[in-house]
Amino acid sequence: MRKILIFLTLVLVFILAFAVEIYVGDQLIFTSSGDSLLKWDKFVELIRSYFERMNFEVPTVGSVGSFNYLIWNGHTVGFDSSAEFVNLDGVTKRSSGVNLIEVLKTFGLPFVLRENRLILPNMWIYEIQKIQDIIDITYGGERKIEVKQVEESIFLESRGYVFYNNTLYEPGQIVTKFNREPNESIKQEIELKGLLRLVLGKSLAPSKVRIVALNENVLFVQNELTILYTHGDGRIIIRPYAPEYDGTDWPVYAELRRIAEKLREKFSFKLEICPLIVLPPQTTTMLLLIEDEAIITQVKDFLEELLK
Repeated sequence: MRKILIFLTLVLVFILAFAVEIYVGDQLIFTSSGDSLLKWDKFVELIRSYFERMNFEVPTVGSVGSFNYLIWNGHTVGFDSSAEFVNLDGVTKRSSGVNLIEVLKTFGLPFVLRENRLILPNMWIYEIQKIQDIIDITYGGERKIEVKQVEESIFLESRGYVFYNNTLYEPGQIVTKFNREPNESIKQEIELKGLLRLVLGKSLAPSKVRIVALNENVLFVQNELTILYTHGDGRIIIRPYAPEYDGTDWPVYAELRRIAEKLREKFSFKLEICPLIVLPPQTTTMLLLIEDEAIITQVKDFLEELLK
């Protein structure tokens, strides 16, 4: 009895040793006994299923008598069930089935072979293109990347098995990265079928406050809130929205008006949007008409607290 148990155990170990589990990413789709050798019908089913999942071109499948064939992307796999031979791009050899690994190599499809696991990518990135403030990622399969940003860069990190630019990235690896400009960040992610679009933008909120008398020469800085002041009747003057900038002026104008409204509420100023006062466009600059210069320190303290 003991000898029988030992024999059965050895048989089981032998079978398992030659079993191949086929994964798409971390999802098991097929377990094959007998290494990576597949029966023709199972091979066609697996290829069709994977190509459909990845949005690849549909392969052409047919037969002539006992000879079966599959054509994809200029490559041909043929199998004769009677004579038991397989043909890969014109090279013929004896075989009782189709060797999946050899087919993947012939097709130029990437995979990871780890012990008894054959892992196919579950995301195939065709192109990553950055044009101005738009990054487009065109892909097949599932979205398996996470967008991250640090101080100096924006990068894409793999959350599956991602193929891009002739490299198969495993989970946790950086697929690509872009330099990040000061104050730039991802404002929006748009997901469509086979397309991930990242919309970048710069933070419009100024980080510093500068208060300058109107009669001084001023160099305007984009990330500064500049308050020009002179004697007047307690009034804040900002420029209007300038439509001639094709919409790019609107975010700056909206931020400038938000700050002006807060300042008006705090100090009971009057707010005027006046096109006759020449203030530099696409900068957070306003003109403050005040009756008493002693209030300037309070205004500066309030604005600095507001911008924190």
